[in-house]
Amino acid sequence: MAVNVCIMGLGNIGLPVAQHISKIYKQTQGYDISQQAIKTAKQNGINTTTKLPYADIYVITVNTWFRNNQPDMSAIEDCTKKAAKLNPDALICYESTLTIGTARKLAAKYKLTNIAVCPHRWWKQEEDKHGVVQIRALGSLNQQSHTKALEFYNTLGIPTHPVNSLEIAELTKLAENTYYYLRIAYAQELKLLCDENNLNYDELRDAANTKWNVDLPEARNGIGGECLPKDIQFLINTYPTTALLQAAIIADKNYQTKQQHNNKTPKQTTTKPPRKTTKTTRTQSNLQTEINTSQDRSS
Repeated sequence: MAVNVCIMGLGNIGLPVAQHISKIYKQTQGYDISQQAIKTAKQNGINTTTKLPYADIYVITVNTWFRNNQPDMSAIEDCTKKAAKLNPDALICYESTLTIGTARKLAAKYKLTNIAVCPHRWWKQEEDKHGVVQIRALGSLNQQSHTKALEFYNTLGIPTHPVNSLEIAELTKLAENTYYYLRIAYAQELKLLCDENNLNYDELRDAANTKWNVDLPEARNGIGGECLPKDIQFLINTYPTTALLQAAIIADKNYQTKQQHNNKTPKQTTTKPPRKTTKTTRTQSNLQTEINTSQDRSS
C-alpha cells in the first residue's frame, strides 16, 4: 500500500527534504502558501500544491521566529491544525526548530497521537557532507509514534539518535546552536582582548588549537543569520535567569559595535563554521562546529 507523504514548507530546508523524500516515497507532495516557493520547488522536480492534501505522514519544515521578545510558533501551529483536520491519525514529524514543550502542547490541543520531533541539521555550504541524510536526535510522543517515526526515517536512510522525550529532541537543536553561539562570542572577546594589546588573534587561535581539547573558531564580523540569534533567545525564554547566555548576547553586540566603530568590513552573517586548522585529529569537534547556521525559512 502506497504511503502518502506531504512536506509542509518548501523553503531552504523543506525543498531538499522534499527532494530526498520524493526519491523514496513516490506519493510525495510539497505544500506551501508561497507562490515563489511553489515555483522553485516545481523547477526542482517536486509535485507541489497550495492546498494541503490528505497524507499519512506530514513533515513540517516551516520557519519559527523570535518576535516581540517572545518565540513565535504560529506557523508550526497553523500547519499542525491543518494536518490534524485532514488526518488526525497521521504521523506528524517536526523538523523545524521548536521551543521546549511545543510538540506536546500541540499534540494535546489537537488530539494527536502520532507525533515525532526530528530537528534538521542541514547545512547549505556543505550539503554533500551535512545534508538531509545525517544523524539526528529523534523524540516521540509515545511508543506508537516512535515505531512509526523510526520506520519512516530508516526508510529514508536517515540515521537517528532516539531520546526519551519530545522535549529532549527539541532542546537538542537549541543546545547545538547555542553552543556554537557561545563559542563564537568567546572568540570575539579574545579578538577584542588581542586588539587592545596589539596582539594577533589568528596567531593566538592557531597556538591554542594545538591543544587536544581546544577548538577556537574564527572571530569574524558578528553573529548573524536566522538560526543562532533566534535559538539562543528560545533558550533564554525558557530559562530567563541564565547569566551566561545573556552575557554572550551582550558580548556579541559589544563586538559588533566596536567592529563598526573601527570602520572594519561591513557586518556579515555567520553562516559557516570556522576555517580549519592544521590539526587532523579533531573529527568530532570539527563536526560540532558545523551545526547548521544557514539562513533559511525553516530553521
